[in-house]
Amino acid sequence: MNAIKYYLLTFIFLQILIPISVLGHEDSFAKMGVVSPKNEKIAPNFILETVTGEKISLKDFKGKAVLINFWATWCQPCKNELPSIQRIYEILGSEGVEVIAISIDRNKKERVEQYIKNYNLTFPILLDPSQKVRKDYFILGLPTSYLIGSDGKLKGFISGAREWDSNDSKEMFSTLMRLQ
Repeated sequence: MNAIKYYLLTFIFLQILIPISVLGHEDSFAKMGVVSPKNEKIAPNFILETVTGEKISLKDFKGKAVLINFWATWCQPCKNELPSIQRIYEILGSEGVEVIAISIDRNKKERVEQYIKNYNLTFPILLDPSQKVRKDYFILGLPTSYLIGSDGKLKGFISGAREWDSNDSKEMFSTLMRLQ
């Protein structure tokens, strides 16, 4: 009889705890201006090249929380946020957060290379000169970022530049790593 009471109490506790964790998810995402989808869907896969010609697929990051940031060299807000993206990558990269930046510049590989050097960027920078991936993700303005959970599903998007190494951002990524 005690075992039944234990399992019943555990079940009730979990029923209370799960909604609390969902509310925390919404709160930490809201602080960063994340728009969460009504229905989570698998993020569209892509294969793009780096400036060195290495092919990288979104599937390469299976099981990790991912920030995908769409940017361009002509976008001033994009340039302003690159240093904070690098800092959050250095802080959380070893904890399972991956950063992928996708340049939508057309035929400006050398210019993108210069940005990588100027900003000392160490996370993957991919090239989308045909802008196919931009279209697959419905990017209208820059910068725009997507959050993908370790389950491969889109957890939200952010339009506009952010301070990615802020305390609110760290809280958001902590929540993202827990979501599945």
